[in-house]
Amino acid sequence: MDKNNFDDKKSTSLSHQLIKIGRLINEQGLDSVRNVFNLPELKQSHLDLFPHIDFEGTSISEIAKRKGVSKQSVSKLVKEMAHIKILSIKTDPGDSRSKIVFFKTSGFYSIQKAFEELITIDRIISTHLGKKAYKSTLENISGLIDFFSD
Repeated sequence: MDKNNFDDKKSTSLSHQLIKIGRLINEQGLDSVRNVFNLPELKQSHLDLFPHIDFEGTSISEIAKRKGVSKQSVSKLVKEMAHIKILSIKTDPGDSRSKIVFFKTSGFYSIQKAFEELITIDRIISTHLGKKAYKSTLENISGLIDFFSD
């Protein structure tokens, strides 16, 4: 298969196009969050930890387990995020060798603010597609997410 043929196949693959648009939206969202919070050092690897941290705090070993990575890699990212004041780290009162990770007091507000940036991207998509096509696309994608989540 030559390059032109391969490019044609990619452009006719819905799966490939969904991955590509997801990546592009993710990159735009990350850039927006960096700008809104003035955090140029924020990386995707930092944001990838967010779904694994409970608002009431989560141990580094639990985050690593949930994410399926080593405690060392999580520790490094958590330290970076504490340095840029996204997270705080406290010693576990039940085990002095263990650390508990918390969002800073503005953590929930920050996540809400970051979500507002996604809503801004949604408005751009809705304007581009039109409201009816946007709603239909959202329903179809949601259905696919449900299907592949089972």
